[in-house]
Amino acid sequence: MSMKSHIVAATITLAVGAPGFYATAAHAADDVTIRINFTPWGMHAPIFAAKSQGFYEEEDINLSIVPPSQGQQNEVFIARGEEQFGLSNSDSFLKARANGLPVVAIMADQPSSPAGIISLKESGIDSPEKLEGKKITWIQSNIEGMLNPLLESGGLERSDIELMNVTRGAEVQLLAAGQVDALYGFTYGQALTLEENGYEVNVLALKDYGLDIYGTVFYTSETVLENDPELVERFLRATLKGYEWTLANQQEAVSYVIEVSPDRNLELETRKLGIIYDTYATPEFGERFGLMSDAKWTESIDILGGDLPTKPEVGDLYTNEFVEKLQESADFTKALSSTSN
Repeated sequence: MSMKSHIVAATITLAVGAPGFYATAAHAADDVTIRINFTPWGMHAPIFAAKSQGFYEEEDINLSIVPPSQGQQNEVFIARGEEQFGLSNSDSFLKARANGLPVVAIMADQPSSPAGIISLKESGIDSPEKLEGKKITWIQSNIEGMLNPLLESGGLERSDIELMNVTRGAEVQLLAAGQVDALYGFTYGQALTLEENGYEVNVLALKDYGLDIYGTVFYTSETVLENDPELVERFLRATLKGYEWTLANQQEAVSYVIEVSPDRNLELETRKLGIIYDTYATPEFGERFGLMSDAKWTESIDILGGDLPTKPEVGDLYTNEFVEKLQESADFTKALSSTSN
């Protein structure tokens, strides 16, 4: 079904460059880096919590958490062996694999893509057909095919809209300033940030128009899987402990993010995190958190394949080996079920 993988353990030494983002490395621990998909915000709280609660240290991992590179495809760092783990939007990950980078998903995070088109309510863009002729912010590493189901539902083609490449984090300011008509972002990310700042918004969630793909996934390189599966296992064990701890301590978990991203709002990011945790209560994760399937990756390739240089083999994209092995995956799912009941 899927290629064999082995788990990497990670110790966190925070290295984003903000004050307080550095931690003293544990003696004799493995130095491990994870590159996340955005500057730290609420969705990353479980990783920071796992670090702050000592879960990586318990696994002899000294973890550095680094933000995305603005000038290079982030999966390159992991593929070249410069870093060990990444957290990526699934379309960016799929694009990397299709470009020949030997990266493998080891655990799903968000089970459905939270991507959407967000506009100010005053613009009147409340349906797909009203996107015609509009300027929309875009992150270059994403795949334009993500927009196909939405555009098709409005009788539009990609040539009917203008995508404006921007750096991560600039899209909210550009929309608020009226320099673009809409932004491409996370429906419970930038949309809530705009609302918090007094802007009413319209949100067109891509999943509501037929986009059925994973949101975000953890991944590593084929080399790490083959040569150090025990590290992968330790890394995921500590990470899953962070996820379960965060379930009962969401605001405190977010406070660790605020320490390295002081421009973030604690209450707002906690609200975002709560929405994300609600998405985890899905039948896909009914037995174990993070399980992936051939069917969903096949769907991703079917939707996005026209924008890929090659179509990867589904079995090369991911492995469930570690999620199926780790009791912490089942424990977190059980905890989620208990909380939702």
